[in-house]
Amino acid sequence: MDLLTLLENEPVEWKKLGEVCTFTRGNTITKKETIEGNVPVIAGGQKPAYYHNQSNREGSTIAVAGSGAYAGFVTYWEEPIFLSDAFSVEPNKSLNKKYVYHWLLDNQHKIYELKQGSGIPHVYGKDLGKFKIPIPSLEVQEKIVKTLDKFTEYVTELQTELQTELQKRIDQYTYYRDMLLSEEYIQKLCKEMEADRRVSTVRLDEVVSIKNGKDWKNLGEGTIPVYGSGGEMGIYVDTYAYDKPTVLIPRKGSIDNVFYLETPFWNVDTVFYTEINIDKLVPKYFYYFIEYYGLSRLSENPTRPSLTQSQLNKLLMPLPPLSLQHKIVTILDKFQAMIADAKGLLPTEIEQRQQQYEYYREKLLTFSGECDSTHARTLIIADDYYRVLRDVSQLVDVDIEDRVEERMLGDIGTFINGTGMPKTMFEEQGIVPAIHYGHIYTTYNIFVDTPIVSVSNANAERLRKIQHGDIAIAKTSENIDDVMKSVAYLGRTVGVIGGHAAIFRHNENPKYLSYVFNGYKNLIKQKNKLARGVKVIEISTTDMAKIKIPIPPLHVQQRIVSILDTFNTLVHDMQEGLPKEIKLRQQQYEYYRERLLSFPKASQG
Repeated sequence: MDLLTLLENEPVEWKKLGEVCTFTRGNTITKKETIEGNVPVIAGGQKPAYYHNQSNREGSTIAVAGSGAYAGFVTYWEEPIFLSDAFSVEPNKSLNKKYVYHWLLDNQHKIYELKQGSGIPHVYGKDLGKFKIPIPSLEVQEKIVKTLDKFTEYVTELQTELQTELQKRIDQYTYYRDMLLSEEYIQKLCKEMEADRRVSTVRLDEVVSIKNGKDWKNLGEGTIPVYGSGGEMGIYVDTYAYDKPTVLIPRKGSIDNVFYLETPFWNVDTVFYTEINIDKLVPKYFYYFIEYYGLSRLSENPTRPSLTQSQLNKLLMPLPPLSLQHKIVTILDKFQAMIADAKGLLPTEIEQRQQQYEYYREKLLTFSGECDSTHARTLIIADDYYRVLRDVSQLVDVDIEDRVEERMLGDIGTFINGTGMPKTMFEEQGIVPAIHYGHIYTTYNIFVDTPIVSVSNANAERLRKIQHGDIAIAKTSENIDDVMKSVAYLGRTVGVIGGHAAIFRHNENPKYLSYVFNGYKNLIKQKNKLARGVKVIEISTTDMAKIKIPIPPLHVQQRIVSILDTFNTLVHDMQEGLPKEIKLRQQQYEYYRERLLSFPKASQG
């Protein structure tokens, strides 16, 4: 017979707590009056107020907080304690003390309702004594206690187990973060990437997914441009088909007229868009290759050119390492900028510059070398290619060297001080996402996509704007560790930021900077020297601008970010899962506590 079945037939006597328990107040003591020791002083809070070297309760004690915000909070102590602004509950021989404790926990919400007083709320033993408690036999009480104690042990063991596992993850993450952000490792990574000279040949569908467009006529009006085979159509809708870097490829008509986009768009059925695997292929490199390749050669009908997904998927393209793709893109971007800025040149000079661009584009996108014996579709790039790469980079004044520079923050970006966010705005629910400086170090992880508060459009106008990729920095805190904590704002919508915070606007990888701001040891040392204040500690943006950090090439930053992101996800998932799992166990305990302590009302005396 299980315990719940046994309770159905168990005779129960109901008595007022005041008839079967004694309530004894503690002895008032201030922090100045305590002597350093390890005896918890139990007052009006949920945790010990401080510690003393003497006790006034020995052995097991049920304590009820007497005053304050947590007046009525019930705790159980097996160790000696000093009871201060609280009272103890001592049952007579008809009651198991632990049984009384679990019953009080089951009625915790009712005990809180006993609070009285216009200033500081109080709970008194005489009022608690009016509660009626069911009293089964001591044997049944003991069985109930053993069952509920077991659930309590489950919660405690789980918390210890998960906290230990979480700490292991955090230690592992910290170790690799510190290693990856060290100048030695970044220098080593740069050399390794420079030494990687393999270029493979891949089918397009190995690195790119071709997607069809759709009709726009049922969409609402908005700010998202619609593209067709001829380019932007002058139509704007409220929905986008894709919002990541892509190459648009006309399906028919002027099929060589490809477009590169980095902003959200909608495309109609006469044009394909491409989902690009950025772990293997730089989107802009893909654009330059397609532009150079000339897709019209794939069309089977020269008078009415058209393309199919099947034709595109079979296209073979050279795929060098990401580091080299980035260098090629940097050089060709500079050529494009020079051509676009050729307004003052004569037509013949513009044509010459265009021809020069096309010549070097072909050189940079056509690789020569020896076949790698390990793979039939892989080449080792020849030294001649790197000589061309060096020469053309000098021609357009582009620095493509893979090296790490230690640079001041003020040299790589701009700091913008936040403006005040009054409490009324902070509590408001609006439509503009808003970052409060306190949430940077109390709520958010290293990145934030959707802030937990928002403000109205009217109030947003009074605050500083923060945009995708900006770094939000807390300038002020009572704790030096929280000063200059930051999050990378990854939201697509322009938001706002309040006072005691700053925005760092830059052209680096925002995730890399956020990792550096929160984990680079040398930055933390510099910050600690520059921070000012005693009770409230602050660092100014003027001083932040003086801090030096390592800045590797963007593709190296991305490599570091991809590794740290993996560890960050593991730790964050563990932090999210820990309270949920403990809460589940706690709910299970509370369910059975209620079942085991809910005796039929007909049994009341």
